[in-house]
Amino acid sequence: MMQSGGPGMMGGMDGMMGMMQRMHGNMMGGGMMGGKGPMAGGMMGGMGPMGGGMMQMFDADGDGKVTPDELRSQLQAKLAEFDSDGDGTLSIAEFETLHSAMIREKMVDRFQHLDADGDGAVTAEEMTAPAEMMERRQMMRSNMAQPPVQPDNGQGMGDGTMMNDN
Repeated sequence: MMQSGGPGMMGGMDGMMGMMQRMHGNMMGGGMMGGKGPMAGGMMGGMGPMGGGMMQMFDADGDGKVTPDELRSQLQAKLAEFDSDGDGTLSIAEFETLHSAMIREKMVDRFQHLDADGDGAVTAEEMTAPAEMMERRQMMRSNMAQPPVQPDNGQGMGDGTMMNDN
């Protein structure tokens, strides 16, 4: 099994979880599981009862809550599963495999979100669609911030003469 305090694992399983939380930083939408900054709002952040899908893998009994014992047990199982050389520690290569497996579901979700037509490929248009949407929203906000068009303010309907030539 794993020993706490080893420099390679930054203090055992607690250190491994802390390191993973810091690595994710704002990558997962703010904090490890949401919110602003690392670990805002605790492990679950602001993204529902399980903080997205990442913590669900640690909920051994499926009750929607992750206890310290469940987390410890699941992290130890992950260590054993991804310790390919069986030395009781994770090398950087082994940890990379673990990390990739843990974030894969979120990555696939993001890919599918971009792949609007569902053909398994993200085109240039699909890739830039979020920027196009941002631009449309900014234009809408800008238009909403402008004063309404009034007939007597020189905008819109002119002077109210109904376009007579008199």
